[in-house]
Amino acid sequence: MPNPYPTTHPVGPADSNNSKGPGGVTPAPPTPSENDSFASPSLSSSPIPLSLPPHHPLSPQSSSPSPLPPPVSSSSDSGTASSGVNSTASGRTGSAAIGQLFPTTAIAGNQVAGNDSSTDSRPTETTPVPAAVKNAKITDNYAMFEDVHAMMFVGFGFLMTFLKRYGFSSVGFNFLLSAFVLQWSTLTGGYILYWNKETKKSYIDIISLINGDFACAAVLISFGVVLGKMSPLQYFIMAFIEIVAYEANCLFVYQFLRATDVGCSITVHIFGAFFGLTVSWINYRKETKEAEEKEGSVYQSDVFSMIGTLFLWLLYPSFNAVFAVDEGKLRAIINTYYSLTASCIASFAFSALVTKDKFKMVHIQNSTLAGGVAIGTLADYIIQPWGAILVGGVAGSVSVLGYRFLTPFLANYLRLHDTCGVINLHGIPGLISGLGSVLAGGLATKELYGDGLEKLFPAGRSPQQLAAYQAAATGTSFGLAIVSGIITGVILRIPIWNVPTADEMFDDDMPWDLPKDDDDDYATNGNATTGQFRPSTNQAYENSLEMQAREKKDEDY
Repeated sequence: MPNPYPTTHPVGPADSNNSKGPGGVTPAPPTPSENDSFASPSLSSSPIPLSLPPHHPLSPQSSSPSPLPPPVSSSSDSGTASSGVNSTASGRTGSAAIGQLFPTTAIAGNQVAGNDSSTDSRPTETTPVPAAVKNAKITDNYAMFEDVHAMMFVGFGFLMTFLKRYGFSSVGFNFLLSAFVLQWSTLTGGYILYWNKETKKSYIDIISLINGDFACAAVLISFGVVLGKMSPLQYFIMAFIEIVAYEANCLFVYQFLRATDVGCSITVHIFGAFFGLTVSWINYRKETKEAEEKEGSVYQSDVFSMIGTLFLWLLYPSFNAVFAVDEGKLRAIINTYYSLTASCIASFAFSALVTKDKFKMVHIQNSTLAGGVAIGTLADYIIQPWGAILVGGVAGSVSVLGYRFLTPFLANYLRLHDTCGVINLHGIPGLISGLGSVLAGGLATKELYGDGLEKLFPAGRSPQQLAAYQAAATGTSFGLAIVSGIITGVILRIPIWNVPTADEMFDDDMPWDLPKDDDDDYATNGNATTGQFRPSTNQAYENSLEMQAREKKDEDY
């Protein structure tokens, strides 16, 4: 069977007739141990020519490629395993992707010393595991993996601790759900997306772990919408269903539409936000209004929440750049860097504007991150630093205005309660990112990108077609999130999931064994009823002394 895939790889490997690598640097000749691996360019090492081993199902040397190739692990000190995701060179392609979803391109110039193009050495039930998988090593991708991993567990976890009586549940259930999703997404991705029919196996590498973290991000975004209003069992059911829908959405966006989405603002932020909003709307109860008194924050809870904000803000460039390749990786880092700084400045400015010369902590905790979301899909596009600053500034200001006006409107008039204001941090900035990619894709020309055009976008598409496919991907994620959210919401309405009452909402007392102190049911300096700051014993004593001194002074006068 002829190979159905083009002979150009999105990562931009060296041509077989050219001794230089993608960056124009002449690499050392490959050793025999490198024949079964192929590397992705790294910011910390010189580019090297990339080659697909003949046993890889997408290799031009393979006579009948499997429709579901396994992800290929890194196997040499030269770099990490590369595989296309959305049939383009970037936007969840190249060095990483959602389980290496159905790459539709293969590396040109695939001849490597010792490889016979006439031999089909793809693994079968009786052949050994590919060396690229068997001899996988930790590479530069591990550093960015750790950044993304910390964002899931520390960033999201602490960001949600702003609720004064739900801190244990916020960080604890974030921890538990993340661990569950990492396993469940590996199983669903392994069977649905990258199952190898030849070996009847799916292979796990460092890229698979990163894919799991991105799936985890989508679930945690939805978790933020319903935070405090559901039981732990309902959280689990929601995550269980959402991951299946998430993987299906990625399959459609990356394989069928072949859209670019390097920072996954379309497939993670838009999908996760509107899935959670739909679930919350379907499950709205009047008890939510009655429990609003416990929904606020106190001084200490807001400080803890800022820890999560700072972790997310600092590590966001890794989130947007981990799937970029070649020069696109550096562009993704730079664009995210400037977009985040702009959203931070805009958030402070508009916070003071809408709250009459005072800053509101909810704006600083969330809207400062909107720039990272809004730049995600077009992070590796050529938009210039001023473009990244413009995107971040717009996202930050719109996010603050959303917290001030949109969130109360949705709760009061549409019965759509959003605990963390996810629509303002992920939903609207995600749509800005998707629409921005439509505009930037429509301006993508050979004159602007040069040889990098076909590394970033599918070959043969005009700028108008690129814009149309980006718009289709944005609409698909939005629509599938709504449909799957409705189905999940209806399931969660079944009265068998130990639904919390009004007294149990936004309260750790139901699922946790709480520590006690002498004066309150909470070991906190926040009054559980009013949310006002309660001074400690020493502070109360000092206040008493100050009052006595003031009274004595009045008497003397």
